[in-house]
This record gives sequence, structure tokens and C-alpha cells, in this order.
Amino acid sequence: MKTIKNQLLFAFILTFTIATNAQDRLMTLGVYSKSLIAENIAEYKDAPIIDNKTFTYEYKGGQVLVIFNGKEHIEYYNNNKNYIKSSIKWISRRECLITLKEINLPNFPFKTGTHLKMEITKIRGRNVYYKSTLGGRTWLGKMKEVDRDGESVIAAN
Repeated sequence: MKTIKNQLLFAFILTFTIATNAQDRLMTLGVYSKSLIAENIAEYKDAPIIDNKTFTYEYKGGQVLVIFNGKEHIEYYNNNKNYIKSSIKWISRRECLITLKEINLPNFPFKTGTHLKMEITKIRGRNVYYKSTLGGRTWLGKMKEVDRDGESVIAAN
């Protein structure tokens, strides 16, 4: 009985270690391998569901302004002092790959060239619900659609 427990414990630790190291390895493969992921996926040619729209979401007690404009994606933080600029490659009406191009957000853990995959899971009124995956981490989020005028966005929130 003790041998079985030891074997199960060993198998669990080994599996956990391999899974953790696989994610760490993916993070360190470099820009070249990340580019291969994006290049092997065909681009969606029709209009995506959230093209040319502006949104906000909450981050650390503040509002983040998010702009989807053609093949460009920008997120503004800290009253527009900091930003993340990215390119977008739509792979379906509801899914895209976002490639980080320029970042001045302090302590942001990812570098330019990193790909984020976003899938829009639901739209209810002005709220867009999504699932994002970046660097082996997946999370759910919600953005609220706002007017394109940046001044009215800040005043409305």
C-alpha cells in the first residue's frame, strides 16, 4: 500500500513538473517560434465582429481604453500615459491573434513579438465577453463598448 502511494505521489510530482516546465519553455522559445504559430494560421477575410470599435475595461482600479481599428489594436492605461500597441490578425469572425509591437506599460511581463490569442465568447448589449491566452495563461474578460471619441469615454466612466 505504501509503495502505491509513493508511486502515485511520484507520478503526480513528475506530471506537475513537466507541465510547468513546458509552459516555461514555451515562454523562452523566442520570437522566431512565436512567429511560426501566427504564420501557419490563415487570415480571415470577412469583417470581424468587433472591427473599428472602442471599449473600456477595469484594470487595477482604473479604466483601460481599448481601440480595435482595422489591423491595429491599442490599449491605453493610466489616463493614456501608458499603452500597448499591437497588430491584429483575425482568424475567424470571433477569434484573432494579437501581436505585441510597442509597449511602454511599466512592469509588463511580455515582450514585443509575443502573441495573444483572443476569442469573443459572447456579446450582450454593449458588453463583449472574451477568452484570452498569452504565454500559456488563459483568462476570461469583459469589455464595454463606448463612443469612439476619447473625451466622451473618460467622461462616461
